[in-house]
Amino acid sequence: MKTDSLPKFGFIVHCRSVKELRLALLRYGLSPAALLPEAALKQYCLSRGIIKDIFTFDRVVSDTGKVCQGKAFCVFLAPDQFLEHQTRATELVVQAAQMAAAWGAQMIGLGALCAVVGARGIEVAERCSAAVTTGNSLTVYAAVLQFEKIMRRLGIDPHRHTIVIIGFPGSICLAITKILHAQGYRLVLVSRQRTAFLQKFLESLGAVEGAIRVTHDVASAVRSGTIIFTATSTGNIIDQDMLLPGSVVFDIAQPKDVIFSTRPRRDVLIVDAGLISLPRSTSRHYRYSGLEVNDIPSCLGETMTLTLEQRWERFSLGRELVLDKIEEIGMLSRRHGFVFDDFRSFQKPIPAQTFSATAQALTGPANDQHGGNHEP
Repeated sequence: MKTDSLPKFGFIVHCRSVKELRLALLRYGLSPAALLPEAALKQYCLSRGIIKDIFTFDRVVSDTGKVCQGKAFCVFLAPDQFLEHQTRATELVVQAAQMAAAWGAQMIGLGALCAVVGARGIEVAERCSAAVTTGNSLTVYAAVLQFEKIMRRLGIDPHRHTIVIIGFPGSICLAITKILHAQGYRLVLVSRQRTAFLQKFLESLGAVEGAIRVTHDVASAVRSGTIIFTATSTGNIIDQDMLLPGSVVFDIAQPKDVIFSTRPRRDVLIVDAGLISLPRSTSRHYRYSGLEVNDIPSCLGETMTLTLEQRWERFSLGRELVLDKIEEIGMLSRRHGFVFDDFRSFQKPIPAQTFSATAQALTGPANDQHGGNHEP
């Protein structure tokens, strides 16, 4: 199949830190700006509205034999700028989507905070000729599937544990809560504030008393349960020393919610729940965004899956995801061969001994000492 005739996707992302913003400016020949103090650097990027085509997937091959190609476009803003200047950030995401459509993309995915601004993708979809998705449905599917697989690997019955979900009122956390509540788990939800929307959401679940507890305190929440899903918009909110021994954290956020440490815990498992891998049929090796070979964000996996299916439709938009569509995109992605069990932690493979040490800590005597065991 000729390259020009392949179905195409675009993927819109942003810089994940000020450090990454500086490196991006250097890479694209804007070195004087890269050396500016942080405040001036951010103002420069905000006013200039820099968008660059940063990565090409020239041939993604499905296990079914279907092929697609795509490009990632980066908005040169740091994460906090997306939250502080949402109108401007939305304008730039729309521009990036329009650039992708002009290149030929028929499906456009929104990564990280690009999927939050603009009414969670709705405004971008309304202003772009191509189909748009946040990719959040496959992100939810991947996180729940990885949770199930890891619990089996650890030999743990999660129904005997409290599950903490951090990141309300985000669409990912809402959907995970619906799925896990329906399966009978005890849940602690962490929300910035108790809004009318959250109250209505809890009432819609029909939860019995004691099945769901709501708190605004992250520190107390992570010490009330050893299984944690976290997907905030801010990142860097969980110090590893806050975690109970045996904790298993499914970190879906970008930037990550769990703070990286040069002295990692031996007795906890931090899982990059937002990552999957390309189908084994894709023989070319892609190193996207510093990840392991052929690892990709699951929201990008949804974008690719819809492109392989040539389903040019708005799939995951807005605050409340459709559970049937979460299951559907998961099944389609698995049929195409996307891999959900190459488990990573801080973008690196998880050693077997980490699983065994976490299982031992989780099933052993309670250890409430702050910090747990650390690498020497």
